[in-house]
Amino acid sequence: MKKIFTLFAAMAMMAFSYAQLPDGSTAPDFSLYEIDKTTGQMITSQTINLYSMLNDYKTVYIDVSATTCGPCYSFHQTGTLESIYNNYGPNSTVNDSRVLFIEGAQTGNSWNALIGNTSNTYDFIHTYGSSTEVVPYPFIPLYFSPNYVSGDASCNYYTFHSGYDIHYFPTLYMVCPNRMIFELERNGGDESATFHGFINTKCPAWNHTNDAALGIGRITNNVYYCDLNVQPQIEIQNLGSANMTSATLRVTHGNDVQTMNWTGNLAQFDKEMVTLPTITGSDNGQHTLTVEILTVNGQADEGSTYNTHTETFSAQVSSNINNASQNFSSSNLSDWSLIDNTGGYFGVYNGALRLRAYYASSGTTGELYAPMMNFSNTSTPSLKFNYAHRRYQSYSDKLQVKVSTDCGETWTTVWEKSGADLATVTSGSGEFNATAAQYQTAWFNLTECANQSNVIIKFVFTSGYGNNVFVDNIEILNSPVGVEEVEESSLAIFPNPVKDVLNINYDKAINQIDVYDVNGKLVKTFTTVGSSINVSDLSDGIYMLNMQTEEGLVVRKIVKE
Repeated sequence: MKKIFTLFAAMAMMAFSYAQLPDGSTAPDFSLYEIDKTTGQMITSQTINLYSMLNDYKTVYIDVSATTCGPCYSFHQTGTLESIYNNYGPNSTVNDSRVLFIEGAQTGNSWNALIGNTSNTYDFIHTYGSSTEVVPYPFIPLYFSPNYVSGDASCNYYTFHSGYDIHYFPTLYMVCPNRMIFELERNGGDESATFHGFINTKCPAWNHTNDAALGIGRITNNVYYCDLNVQPQIEIQNLGSANMTSATLRVTHGNDVQTMNWTGNLAQFDKEMVTLPTITGSDNGQHTLTVEILTVNGQADEGSTYNTHTETFSAQVSSNINNASQNFSSSNLSDWSLIDNTGGYFGVYNGALRLRAYYASSGTTGELYAPMMNFSNTSTPSLKFNYAHRRYQSYSDKLQVKVSTDCGETWTTVWEKSGADLATVTSGSGEFNATAAQYQTAWFNLTECANQSNVIIKFVFTSGYGNNVFVDNIEILNSPVGVEEVEESSLAIFPNPVKDVLNINYDKAINQIDVYDVNGKLVKTFTTVGSSINVSDLSDGIYMLNMQTEEGLVVRKIVKE
């Protein structure tokens, strides 16, 4: 799938602004044109409108594929969508589902390619019958849309891709009548009965008069530092046929239980954000927040789906630790907190923290927050960790370490690598899963944090839609980086001060040299080290050389002039 999307992206020549669509989020409305499956002409006299079908209480299955996509070809041979259409579609006795096929690529975009009349293209459509029969449900080629203009973000092609986060083919979505969207995973064979069964397990009922649901997205941050003062909001939706004009909610935080009343006027499936009571406190550790719907329009809520929302968050109001470590041996990270903005591609995997940038949309991030540290009596704290990455072609993923000494108001980047500088092994096309031998070690002083009482350290992973990034064995220390004891006569660095070329005479192999400025920021890395390194591109000033040798780390100061 990686290569398929790479080709698609190259042809598009436009950076989509991906709007993440996690399960349970709201599907954007669209009005698209289908094609006449006999003549190949676009039908412009009417549109296919998503919300119109949902308003008729139909569950909509959306398949976004491409004629040039091998996995799409394989999936459509199973007949899953055709079975859903035939058994649950408009011509069935059930009649609760609709199926849309959306040709989402700009490649293979001729009519002959779409019906499989070319010798060099995959054609999943042709497996359903002759070129004039095609598929029984609406067939929507975005590239054929009458308003298509290459590079025009307002036309159907680009608005659909940006709204639905399409970055691989096939992408299968199920949209419930209340607009909740879920991505479907393929396991093989005809899965029509399984997919249709998701209506009962994922979609809330819509046949009640007085019924409401709560949104399933997070309503608090994962962690709060220094001061617990939270103003959560939650989305409430009317599922009932009667307009919802009032509702009673119960909000529970620890031993604090409050009941609040909402008033308004929501038609069926309309939504509104509700501000919940403020949460305050001074207790460190895990907190639990629960929101429940008690009544709708003065009556007990008739439905039971999505009536309760529970989540946990961490509070670190004060800190007395000056050492911390994390080896990701468990998915329970205790006082370490994860924030995933990738849609499920960031988390603990095989005893390490992984950003699955091979799939995560470009620009999306994952963050790891360490416990709040107290370095008030520490003049030279340090940070050590292992990282691994294999670059995919010229795509550039990024890993950063940032620190804050003002409770997260401002952040300073103290370590950063991206692209080829981040790679610890040679480039490759397959998805990367790191082995122990493929990790490198970063170890540097946290100069900015010296003698500070409230220090927050976070790792920021940024996907460039390249390949996976791993971090493991993090150590936060109240002491400086370990310096190997060496005889002065065994290590010679000259000239110092240096202008261009720095000569290094050492009787041990040097695997890598990281150059840090006086602020502790990594400014240059040498992965190939001989008897000299060229530092002519450095600005004048003082630098620390962290030399990773076969026996440990050696640190030396140089002056660039």
